[in-house]
Amino acid sequence: MSLPRPRHPQEGAAPARPAGAGAVPAALVSGSLLLVSGLAYVVTVLAARALTPQSYGELAALLGVLLVGSVPATGLQTAAALHLGRHPASAVARAVPRLHATALAASVAVGLVALAAVPLVVSVLRLPGAAGAVWLAVALVPQTLVGGYDGILQGTGRHGRLAAVFVSFGGLKWAGAVTGLLAGGTPAAALAGMAAGCAAGALVSWLGCGRPGVSRGLRGPARSAARAAGALLGLVLLVNLDLLLARHHLPAAQAGEYAVGAVFAKVAYWLPQGVGVVLLPRLADPASRRQALPAALGVVAAVGGLLTLATAVLGAAALPLVGGAAYGAHLGGWTWVFTAAGTLLALAQLLLYNGIAAADRTAAAAVWATVAVETAVVGALAAAGVLSVLAVAAVAAGTATALVGVGLLRLRRAHAPDVAVDAQVAGAAVSGAPVAAPAPPARRRR
Repeated sequence: MSLPRPRHPQEGAAPARPAGAGAVPAALVSGSLLLVSGLAYVVTVLAARALTPQSYGELAALLGVLLVGSVPATGLQTAAALHLGRHPASAVARAVPRLHATALAASVAVGLVALAAVPLVVSVLRLPGAAGAVWLAVALVPQTLVGGYDGILQGTGRHGRLAAVFVSFGGLKWAGAVTGLLAGGTPAAALAGMAAGCAAGALVSWLGCGRPGVSRGLRGPARSAARAAGALLGLVLLVNLDLLLARHHLPAAQAGEYAVGAVFAKVAYWLPQGVGVVLLPRLADPASRRQALPAALGVVAAVGGLLTLATAVLGAAALPLVGGAAYGAHLGGWTWVFTAAGTLLALAQLLLYNGIAAADRTAAAAVWATVAVETAVVGALAAAGVLSVLAVAAVAAGTATALVGVGLLRLRRAHAPDVAVDAQVAGAAVSGAPVAAPAPPARRRR
């Protein structure tokens, strides 16, 4: 799959690139993300075996909140990559300091908001104390800042450095978590170690990004990051919503088993992330968007399909393979439902990236509607007394299926006028007749 960095329309025609030229950076980024995901998987397995099911459920829920709190970092990364992808190379030197200053300001704001939300997190997740939530807030400060560095490297096509930053930050983050877990033996200790690792990783990431400076003019980048974050917040919440709902509604032991099952969903979701990372700057150009998105969706679907099949073959042995013999009594051989849900969410992410690049607000609205539906359905099942580990997983997979279906339908409708124009051009080329300029499309309400 070829996913080159998009060229700005004003730069003129670029020389043809050999087929598959973008496969190398995609494989490089995918490999780095796979390595970091493997480290996270090792930490998850270690925590599942070192902690009681109740304590592991607490840690897994806090890590879910950490991912939700990382939305501003993802928004910064997405906005920076699209901003740099739309502009010629001559404008990059002026844009990077503004993007860096925006990331610094956002990281401080995120940390303050997270600290203010500690009592709410403790209450909703029924935590035994506030220490874990406080360390989570501290870890969000450097993690948000690194999102800006990732976006700068991503948007300028420096995939080698981007892969190095991914690995260094992820390695330090998870090494800190393991150190805290082994030293303290509690979820709070693991998060304290993670916060220290994130701080060290932010420094290494700044060096890897070329030690960018800062400059004024934050309003434009901040607005773009806020818009992207608003759309991505719904997706990140959806990705972690089932785990949070399970923690809230299910008994502690069942919530712990659900947390182990959710590992399979996270693997299916994170494994093909390199495809989206390399694709994102190209989505800034509408022509490249139409060409690259279907191929990217096909790759992600194929990877997820293989993972789901492998999990189904493992059957009832899948869950004990990750968490040990203490897990599997409530789920049996249905672990593949988690893998399928993770695959569907990875597809939904690509479709949402496309909507952000096209300024399609309906794409974000569809994600938020899915969050509302999943929350309502799980709550209704809990109120009826029929909620189980499998029921929560099935609801998550079903709502993700509906979201992807809506996204594909909208994508097909959006591409229909382009297909008609292409057919007209092809017919004119055969007959030699002139081609009339297409009428401007009607303005849609978004």
